[in-house]
Amino acid sequence: MSIRKSLVVLISFLFLINCEYFSNKPRLALARLGDKYLFFEEIKNNMPINLSSEDSIIYINNQIIKWAKNLILNDKALINLDFEEQKNLFNMVESYKSDLFSHYYKEKMVKISMDTLISNNEIENYYYNNKLNFRLNQDLVKARYIKISADNYNIKDVRNRFKRFNQEDIIFLDSISLQFSLFSLNDSTWINKDLFFSKFPDIKTYIKNNIVKKTLFYQLEDSLELYLIKINKSVFRNDVAPLDFIKPTLKQILLNKKKIQFISDFEKDLINDAIQKKEFEFYENN
Repeated sequence: MSIRKSLVVLISFLFLINCEYFSNKPRLALARLGDKYLFFEEIKNNMPINLSSEDSIIYINNQIIKWAKNLILNDKALINLDFEEQKNLFNMVESYKSDLFSHYYKEKMVKISMDTLISNNEIENYYYNNKLNFRLNQDLVKARYIKISADNYNIKDVRNRFKRFNQEDIIFLDSISLQFSLFSLNDSTWINKDLFFSKFPDIKTYIKNNIVKKTLFYQLEDSLELYLIKINKSVFRNDVAPLDFIKPTLKQILLNKKKIQFISDFEKDLINDAIQKKEFEFYENN
């Protein structure tokens, strides 16, 4: 429902409830509490789209109640909390406000000024200096597979090319991939072992483990289809994670380290600049 229609519905609804009040209220005010008014402009940007007339009325009414409740509670707090309690709360508000502004300013400076380039050499050096800290919590494989109808006329050629898998074979298999029920020829990317073998529910667990450990070529055939599987590489839980698997993680770690250092240097520069301009001074304690 459009905002214009929602506004018309709401005004009509409230008009029927309290004509006398609406005749004296500020234009487009939804509610009054004491000398404060809530206007439609204040809530319209957060209003969900495509609401029915009934849901629009419910939503706006809930926003009015929420607005009034917060104002009433705030007023009651100012009356019933003693001076020290209010002072502590105002200090907390100012501290949070200061931290919030500082945080957003530093994040903006990071986006504007920080060099986000992380080289491959940086990633590799960090990996080899810390790789014992990066242990796997899963088994991984680099593997390929094809699922094809058992009576396919190309099946012998497909099997031979799948096993040999040179560049010409890859191009050929990709060109006839519409003949495959399922396939993945990308065996250069690490994938979770269980996720990979979930494509082949009929293969028993001990056979899967044997295929993985010995990086075997394996085929499973039933009356309808033939599965061709080749494991190129495998690593196991608690092994050191391969560099190409955790490279994105390492890049993010190094980026976070660079960000921390950038912010630290930025804050030091601000302090030093303020000292040089004599805007900031240390006083010795007597």
